[in-house]
Amino acid sequence: MITVTNLTKVYGIGDKAVAAVQDVSLHVPSGGIFGILGRSGAGKTTLMRCLTALERPTSGSVMVADAELTSLNGAELRSVRHRMGMIFQHFNLLNSRTAAENVAFPLEVQGVSKPKRGTRVAELLDLVGLADRTQSYPSQLSGGQKQRVGIARALAARPDVLFCDEATSALDPATTEQILDLLKQINEATGVTVVLITHESEVVRRICDSAALMADGRVVEEGPLLQLLADPDSQLADILLPTGDPTLDPGQDSIVLTFAGAHTSEPVISGLTRHFGLDVTILGGAVDQIAGRKVGRLRVSLSHPEGIFDHAAVHKYLADREVSARL
Repeated sequence: MITVTNLTKVYGIGDKAVAAVQDVSLHVPSGGIFGILGRSGAGKTTLMRCLTALERPTSGSVMVADAELTSLNGAELRSVRHRMGMIFQHFNLLNSRTAAENVAFPLEVQGVSKPKRGTRVAELLDLVGLADRTQSYPSQLSGGQKQRVGIARALAARPDVLFCDEATSALDPATTEQILDLLKQINEATGVTVVLITHESEVVRRICDSAALMADGRVVEEGPLLQLLADPDSQLADILLPTGDPTLDPGQDSIVLTFAGAHTSEPVISGLTRHFGLDVTILGGAVDQIAGRKVGRLRVSLSHPEGIFDHAAVHKYLADREVSARL
């Protein structure tokens, strides 16, 4: 769906030049939910503006739905933008328009007839749970309801990709969960690709299939979440499911275990004790629902009364139980 290759965006010239995005390459699979996670100033918003052609990159390429954005101008660019929906942090609704009129606005711009607009608007407001608030103005809606209108508006033109720029940052935790669940429901029902720009790890943890971690204008790592979580050295995995500080290892052999699905309920730790006579100390870890599966990561220290044990045999024991491990 989206392929970014060696993208760089520099603001200013000479001594005042600042590289907001530096040599970024990533791939967003079609039909999934992709999170771009990073702290403020990491370059997330600049990257998103390049993905939506609101900014032209200094160098590199952006392919969205088989269109090379950096080579398009005028009508071609407008046509591609019609295939993108945008959800904003602060909703950006038109205060003088009702919920229905806000949703209808992009269809008016495209010249869709009034009867067709009315049908589409009713369908979308029902989808986001606001069928009874069609004539309400933004001032009469809660923050969560405003964002639901924003989601409906973004879907009005049946986009291929839905960009969400910190879409839940202005909402309370309970409403955030509701909006994220709604986005997941929409993704599953319509197949629209969703790209989430966020600084909140919970957003990625709750609904994303794949993600990228940004820092200082660069992509540190990216890929399917389950693959990243299986990597003991993954920075993103440690943000989503922390395993504790490895420097706290009390001198024994330290290992990170990653297990998913049914294996989260298996007695793997006690099995290590029974089969190998090992003492197992849990240094840290977590279990959560990620990418639709129950996933756990544990950092443990292993020791044996005689001081040595067969590392290869332990690794095989874990691998036979589909537990990813790095000794």
